[in-house]
Amino acid sequence: MLFRSGTTTAKNQDLVPQLWDTINAFLRWLDAHGYASYDPYDIWGTQYSLWARRLYYKKGIAGLPLIAPVLLLEIIFPGLRALFVKKERFATADGQLALAFLNLYEITHNDEYLEKAIILCEDLIRSSVPGYSGYCWGYPFDWQNFRGLWRKNTPYITSVPYCFEAFLKLYEISQVTRYQEAAASVAKFVFEDLRDTCVSAESSAASYSPIDTSQVVNASAYRAFVLFEAAYRLGYHDYERKAWRNVNFILQTQLSDGSWRYAVDHAGEAFIDHFHTCFVLKNLWKINRYLRSDTIDQSIRRGYTYYRRSLFDANDNPKSFAIEPRTQIVQLDLYNLAEAIQLGALVKEDISEAFALACKLACRLTEKYQLSDGHFVTRVYIGGRKHKFPYIRWAQAQIFYSLTSLLMMETQHRAEDNPKSATDRAAYDSRFIKSF
Repeated sequence: MLFRSGTTTAKNQDLVPQLWDTINAFLRWLDAHGYASYDPYDIWGTQYSLWARRLYYKKGIAGLPLIAPVLLLEIIFPGLRALFVKKERFATADGQLALAFLNLYEITHNDEYLEKAIILCEDLIRSSVPGYSGYCWGYPFDWQNFRGLWRKNTPYITSVPYCFEAFLKLYEISQVTRYQEAAASVAKFVFEDLRDTCVSAESSAASYSPIDTSQVVNASAYRAFVLFEAAYRLGYHDYERKAWRNVNFILQTQLSDGSWRYAVDHAGEAFIDHFHTCFVLKNLWKINRYLRSDTIDQSIRRGYTYYRRSLFDANDNPKSFAIEPRTQIVQLDLYNLAEAIQLGALVKEDISEAFALACKLACRLTEKYQLSDGHFVTRVYIGGRKHKFPYIRWAQAQIFYSLTSLLMMETQHRAEDNPKSATDRAAYDSRFIKSF
């Protein structure tokens, strides 16, 4: 069951200074580390890894010895990747970092946060992949999967929406038309360059990139969100027809238990996992701010009920998969934790249980999974061993963004609950704001 949000508890009010301490520690690490980073998948873009992975997909378990050295490097000696690859910038992370800094600016009106967001957005404009209808981004490494080889800088729908949101939010705050134009450029890419696969008379699946015709559910969710946002906020109402067809695809592919498979066009991608389910729920919720559709609302409710029941363990730790693979060795992936917090902060006014869970998980995150230098654990393996090598894209940026979103929701709610003391609380909170 889903319930409307109630009042903020005293325990939640104690969370605000805890969040500030955590965020400021992370910012000290980020200042020292910079935005360039290794990535959990960069090592798979080397020539050997591409060859090994290609053979693995052809030969199945017989190819396992070929990919085993790369798996062991990631699990046991992740820092050794520096011998084979270099640090890179990732547009997904840059967009999420920019959104986090804009959250902090909205809370504090500290211009330093705004300046950091501007720098990140300017970097995104400069790093856009050329040759398409608008601004777009991919990953700076090749990727081999069962569908084939995806060359580096192939634009992905999963990368561009965070950049789109960052540009829109920066325009909203600064009123600089350059960022409105940047958002419109991203939306044009999403509208014109992604492919549509007709699934029924009313629905189409959006492609993951301009070069495929896959039917990945969260890709259609991201695509529909960008197109509806561009329609309602930028006036591109001709985008709505494609967006509706993508939404109908999402609604039609929801299973009777409320879940969504990752993709519907290949048995190898028929799994149900945590953060991709979050992507679908988040985007449907954002879309329905405009559409106010009872059908979409019911889909979200059914989806969240399944998500809560099947993608958490008995201790409310996020599970990676609804049905665990036979060889699963990860006990807790912090990417899942970040997305659970982000989802709870987003739907606070509609799903109070999700927000309460987000607060609980944020406390757990700050107490158990932030390291002494300020960055966060990447994952925890079965047996309790922690993977501590940091990747900006997985999930340092996501955690930072989720914590600032939660902080903004908590700060706003406290001000609404007791507006007479808002000035006093702002002064109190300022003690926890980083001084630059």
